Amino acid sequence: MPPCRPLRPSAKPVRASWMSETGKPAPCVAALKAERASLAAKGRQAEVEAAPIRYVAELIGADADSERAIRWLIALMVLCCDPLAIALTAAASARRS
Repeated sequence: MPPCRPLRPSAKPVRASWMSETGKPAPCVAALKAERASLAAKGRQAEVEAAPIRYVAELIGADADSERAIRWLIALMVLCCDPLAIALTAAASARRS
């Protein structure tokens, strides 16, 4: 193996600029990885919040239509949890007619 030769004096600035260039992308990559991790966490949080709606959607067979599942969920909650409000709404609308 041949011995290492010292750098030419004219090559030192070029090598210094290459070394400075190779260190620049590292902070950018680290920032992008941190941003990706935060976005992934937000995505998981959204999936956790939508889990009950997905469950109801699977029960009624509307896997692709989450809007329909939300409407059914609201209707079930109103019909099961608040019949007095339905009676009052019906009475108020009958009184106006």
